[in-house]
Amino acid sequence: MKRATILSIIIILLATPHLNAQLADSADVYLITCDLGTESYSIYGHTALRVDIRGYNFDKVYNWGVFDFETPNFVLRFARGRLDYMLDVMDYNRFLEYYEYEERSVWSQKINMTTPEKEQLFELLNENIKPENIKYRYNFFFDNCATRVRDIIERSVSDSIVYPEKAKRKTFRQLVGPFQNAMPWLDFGADFLLGFQADTKASVRDELFLPVHLKENLSEAVITRPGNLQPVLEEQVVVREYDRQEQSKDFFGLPWIVIGLVLVFVILVTFVLGIPALCKITDIVVFSVFSVLSLLLIFSNFFSDHDALHFNLLIIAVSPLIPVLFGYFIAGKEAVKLSRLALTLAILWIPAALITGNGINPAILLLVLTLMVRLFRHCRFGKEF
Repeated sequence: MKRATILSIIIILLATPHLNAQLADSADVYLITCDLGTESYSIYGHTALRVDIRGYNFDKVYNWGVFDFETPNFVLRFARGRLDYMLDVMDYNRFLEYYEYEERSVWSQKINMTTPEKEQLFELLNENIKPENIKYRYNFFFDNCATRVRDIIERSVSDSIVYPEKAKRKTFRQLVGPFQNAMPWLDFGADFLLGFQADTKASVRDELFLPVHLKENLSEAVITRPGNLQPVLEEQVVVREYDRQEQSKDFFGLPWIVIGLVLVFVILVTFVLGIPALCKITDIVVFSVFSVLSLLLIFSNFFSDHDALHFNLLIIAVSPLIPVLFGYFIAGKEAVKLSRLALTLAILWIPAALITGNGINPAILLLVLTLMVRLFRHCRFGKEF
């Protein structure tokens, strides 16, 4: 995925010729897969579609992974799930230059399509580059650069595509996890925000939202043509090859270590040191941070259009009670009953997450335990700390 400007879109609309269905017999269509990058938006890889019309100096890449950083209120629109992505059309060699610069491998596979199917593909691509269709509402799991390519291939092929069967289906959260391991804090943030949808089982077709899985699953898929089965894709050709850049992780690059140290400090303050002034400072820091996190969960659960963020059980542990308690503590008032209710909810989150298949990121568990320690202090069970 790469940055685009409004100017580039205007140039594309003015300069890119529509595909002529009469040239379909001279055209080859390729699935282009790009390796994982080192930026947060590129760690999942990228997919595009290449159309090469022999003898007509037409070799274009259709790329649905373009977004514009200059979009008004870009961050807010992204957070609310209202950011539009765009289709970009560019020369194949220019497309490759970007990945050469980033030293990311690129693979190409010819798609086995009949001439009528290529004509259908051309009609769909021409429809996609119309000004009213060039933008689409991005959805990470169900409508992105990879699913757009998957859908247009399926709509172009007149016969059925049969995907390979898998003995064990994974959840969306399990599918994205390995790609996020290179960025532990991003992985932590994703696990913190993703809701119930991320823990549903993905079908083989659903897995194709990830470019690597699109390449692998389509490589095993077949088209049920009359009288025979034909592979969807031909053998993979390496266009550019680079060693994948492994990102080094320093000591503080691992969330569970950082949050674990914070938990140890909070335990010492609460149960060992017991210094009133230090306890008050700790409360201010802990409950201000968790108040922000609670408001973030409220926003993502109820005010974001990202379906993947809804029904997040973590809102049980980092509940809306936390900002209320923070107000009490700032005012120097006790809230024993509210503290006990908040602690009970935090405890209940653990079995609820396990029973529903949410899974628990170790760093998030340590985070919730940190909150629970300070809540316990305000519950006034037995000895007052």
